[in-house]
Amino acid sequence: MKKALWIVISIALIVFGGSLYVQWSNKDITELSKARRVALTELRPVILRYKADTGSFPKTLEALVPQYLPQIPAVLLNVPDVEPAKHIRYESMDDNVRFSYHVIRGPDSTEVFDVVKNSFILNK
Repeated sequence: MKKALWIVISIALIVFGGSLYVQWSNKDITELSKARRVALTELRPVILRYKADTGSFPKTLEALVPQYLPQIPAVLLNVPDVEPAKHIRYESMDDNVRFSYHVIRGPDSTEVFDVVKNSFILNK
């Protein structure tokens, strides 16, 4: 009985410790993702205004500067030589614009912001 209890306690500690490690090791990306959500929510009306004025979505974010934005928010830029998990992808399609980025390190942790639908979707 004591041995079984120690096994259960050991497994619980491993699982709990693993969870804490994942949170700790992804803290920088988690904070970056939070900042991106704010920036994307604020950028959405700018992109929609650009479409209303020009008839199409901008092919790049740089097309918004300087007429629509003084500069692109830093959290929406890809910094050279930074790990791929911190990159953000901008896609301009005929009827929509989407941003995608990782919320934690790992292949199945991508969040997508759909500008037209004004929605964040986590792909797990």
